[in-house]
Amino acid sequence: MNIIRDFKAYYAHNPLTCILVAALLLRLVAAAFSGGYGMHDDHFNVIEVSAAIADGFDSFGWLPSSPSNEGPTGQNLFYMGLHYLLFVLLNAIGITSPDAKMYVVRILHAIYSLSIVYFGYKIAGKYAGKKLAAQVGWLLAAFWFMPWLSVRNLVEIHCIPFLLWGVWMYIKRDNPSVKTALLSGLVAGIAFSFRYQAIIMLAGFGLALLCLKQFRNAIVWGVGALLSIFLIQGGVDLYFWGKPCVEFIAYLHYNLVVVQPGDYPGGGPLKYVALIAGILIPPVSIFIFGGFFVRWRKYLLLFLPSFIFLIFHSFFINKQERFILTIVPFVIILGMIGWHELLTSYANKVTWLNKLARGSWKFFMVANALLLCFVSVHYSKKARVESMLYLSRYQHIESIAKMDDIPFLPLFYLGEWVTVADIGRNSIDNSAQQLLESESAPRFVLVTADGSADSRIEALKQYFPELVFEAQIKPSLIDNLMFFLNPRHNRNETIFIYRNQKYFPDKR
Repeated sequence: MNIIRDFKAYYAHNPLTCILVAALLLRLVAAAFSGGYGMHDDHFNVIEVSAAIADGFDSFGWLPSSPSNEGPTGQNLFYMGLHYLLFVLLNAIGITSPDAKMYVVRILHAIYSLSIVYFGYKIAGKYAGKKLAAQVGWLLAAFWFMPWLSVRNLVEIHCIPFLLWGVWMYIKRDNPSVKTALLSGLVAGIAFSFRYQAIIMLAGFGLALLCLKQFRNAIVWGVGALLSIFLIQGGVDLYFWGKPCVEFIAYLHYNLVVVQPGDYPGGGPLKYVALIAGILIPPVSIFIFGGFFVRWRKYLLLFLPSFIFLIFHSFFINKQERFILTIVPFVIILGMIGWHELLTSYANKVTWLNKLARGSWKFFMVANALLLCFVSVHYSKKARVESMLYLSRYQHIESIAKMDDIPFLPLFYLGEWVTVADIGRNSIDNSAQQLLESESAPRFVLVTADGSADSRIEALKQYFPELVFEAQIKPSLIDNLMFFLNPRHNRNETIFIYRNQKYFPDKR
């Protein structure tokens, strides 16, 4: 009892410290147990390419020095470059295990992501007081998806701290000076170097300043943001390409000219509204969304950047779910502030509203706790990662073949940058013949576990007669669930590994 009383007394005076400690513990659990990667980009556009370059092998031909490079492709070299420097350091001190490297990466991201909780708490406290700030802090710390997302390599998440930091710097004092506006713009502008689409948020903040008739600060803030962009992103591109911001220009060209409807997941204009409402757990999500819109004029600096960002992505043809994650903390912060003010205004007039709110929050806490327990330790894309970790026990593999229904293999976990050949499900004979002609016989073959797996292997044995079954690698529980719910965009099947005894006679 004394411990509980002492903790309550400590929490009453130090709520932010307690929230940050809880947030760190949850993220460290996720860092320790949620292996793998969430989506294609958070591994292959960050980890895979940076680790390969650190090992002296540009697997995707991103750099102009690579023989396969055909010019800028619109990639983010800044965030990838930070990981490159980290992997160079880890290699230098003798940490070469892929798993060990990823523990370091996830732990560093776990610590870094605490800034979202910190600045979210500070912003809410500035506008709505200490009690509401604590509620916002707890949501940002322990929302069921936050610890897991915080340790993924998603630029959509890791640009958020600089956006929030920039906002906090500007609103911290009631009458921000020109110097404050400049520093705020410089800090917020760093977000662009993590994710190009952050420029929409930056433009929205500048527009909000203009709407508030803070013309001088709007100009100075914009100068600060642009200066940050040209110094960081422009400097990186200048180093590699001899011209500033060429990757961003290539990115614009790809999305405005090359991308066509059907190339990526689509959806109606309300897709992201429904997505945010779903992940924030209804009916509480309805309260938060209501609060986000009901006080938009009063908190324009929070509302307008997020709203413009939402509108842009809602009508852009490429509607991948992760794109909208950048504004979720802003929706939570402003939504909770607005809902609190709305509830305070109408609680005495509409008595049932308080009862509904209390019941909804009780349901939310139970549902969120259950989801948090499962998602925080979710080993995503387990079958693909574990297949590579399994094969890493062999040395000098040189060549792997896989059925073309298996997406990219994360060779980072193999520890060897080998050649990977695709075998067409419906053209096995042609694919196998090409492999023979290229003198690149596969040392291992990976096949998905479906009804035709045996017949496909038998067909391959006509060309590679010494193939034998090696191992079966199963996906995680949530991977299986995601595949069941959406098999088109979540190909997480069981993988069978076959060994070519001609090159590796014995199983290790």
